[in-house]
Amino acid sequence: MKKHLLFSLLALFSVQLFAQIGGISGSKLRSYCVDVVDHHHIEFEPAFYYGQSRYNWNNDKELQSSFLSPDSVNRYSGVGMRFTYGLFDKLEVGVSIPLDMKTGLFGARYVLMQNKEVGLALMGGINIPMGEGNFNRGVKTEDNTTQIGIGGVFTYQKGEKFSVDANLEFDRFLKEPTSTKTGTIYTSVDAGYYVFNHQLQLISAVGYEHSHLETTLNQSRLTIYPGATIEGKNFIIVLTFPFDVYGRNVNKTTGFSLALTLTFE
Repeated sequence: MKKHLLFSLLALFSVQLFAQIGGISGSKLRSYCVDVVDHHHIEFEPAFYYGQSRYNWNNDKELQSSFLSPDSVNRYSGVGMRFTYGLFDKLEVGVSIPLDMKTGLFGARYVLMQNKEVGLALMGGINIPMGEGNFNRGVKTEDNTTQIGIGGVFTYQKGEKFSVDANLEFDRFLKEPTSTKTGTIYTSVDAGYYVFNHQLQLISAVGYEHSHLETTLNQSRLTIYPGATIEGKNFIIVLTFPFDVYGRNVNKTTGFSLALTLTFE
């Protein structure tokens, strides 16, 4: 019973660990790029993801089975949509919404500087609970508490084929939830290389997340993201196959996601 309770808590923590700034565009897998959506253009991106987990890392960073039976597995999946608008030449705004409307992720990105090789941008956002049901407003949980985030974006471009994007982000709940989580730090690096006349981009990415709780139960996760983008005139297909390689108090997951980015003038 204690093992199943721990697994349930880890499953909840694992979902919350991915609640980042949303609504803004990107050119790779895990990290956002400095480029924003063109002025008066809009991006629409439906996406779905699937993952599964059989193991978890405990508080001592030891990998252990999440179930009593070796045949058991936890599977999760979801569908979401993103709308991003190029408000100005250096500013984009947007929203990401899952199909269950549990949370609305509103975000913006502003380009501080950009030349042929290097670019810097700021991003920020707010995640607002929007789910249905009965809630006690006096009891703050991670499901009913608003979260804000701010971060920086760095892009390095070498010629027309190779580029690197790096992100650093900090998210925090406006009011402390019952889990006593105070905030989460995200950092990631994506490297991409174009082949076949700029139609296919091969990408490798790594992301690290760390959440601090006022108890001793801190959470962390290191994930590798291999994948690719297939690009046409007004669309991009994004394929990602993430898998976790290190963690603490989180599930060890593997999965894949598919997104279709459409651009309209």
